[in-house]
Amino acid sequence: MSEVKLAQAEIHQQSCEAELEELKAKSNDNIPASCIPYSEYSGVHQIKVSGMDAFDVLCDSQFAGSGWIVIQQRVGGDENFNRDWNSYRDGFGSFDSDFFLGLEKIHLLTKWRRYELFIHLVDVKGGVRHARYDDFKLSDEEHGYALQLGGFSGNVWEALRSGEKMKFSTFDRDNDASTHNCADLYKSGWWYSKCYNSNLNAIYGPDLNWFKSQPIKEAKMLIRPRD
Repeated sequence: MSEVKLAQAEIHQQSCEAELEELKAKSNDNIPASCIPYSEYSGVHQIKVSGMDAFDVLCDSQFAGSGWIVIQQRVGGDENFNRDWNSYRDGFGSFDSDFFLGLEKIHLLTKWRRYELFIHLVDVKGGVRHARYDDFKLSDEEHGYALQLGGFSGNVWEALRSGEKMKFSTFDRDNDASTHNCADLYKSGWWYSKCYNSNLNAIYGPDLNWFKSQPIKEAKMLIRPRD
């Protein structure tokens, strides 16, 4: 790269950084409720929704356009997803690796606005797949953070549909429709029915799967307002 182009690139980067800092400063008293205002700036940002103090989220503009909030990520198997109810409610993990944002945060986000869900999958052979639902929502804790999905599109089998209207289950709160405790059996919290056709919170390895596909080595669940 020539010195002129390098200088131009540095100026552009500095301009972007200054613009981002200005955006953050302006939002101190009016923190955004989604990642839409950060559309050009993937990374960790702060948002605020009614019913909860401001919290950090990972914003993404790589997989399906801009303005997405990553609510779940499996990229390396560094985090234990065999957690109790309170851990899944509050969230756990690291934005740099594997994490789950938290059921209560996801509920409050989807309570006030209509959201869509995008699921990004990479299988062990490098195949890239996706699933998309156009009306994603979680109920409140009293109703078990039950799952709503809406219409489907994508290039994988619609494996999450079996969990629709199901409450979330963990090993210490069995809400599935099976005679077994699916969360205890499969060592992860999920929207189990009898027990599942997909489980993106399963133990990292062969159990991390989307039905009728290769085992998954990378999975991300992202949501974005539709209105």
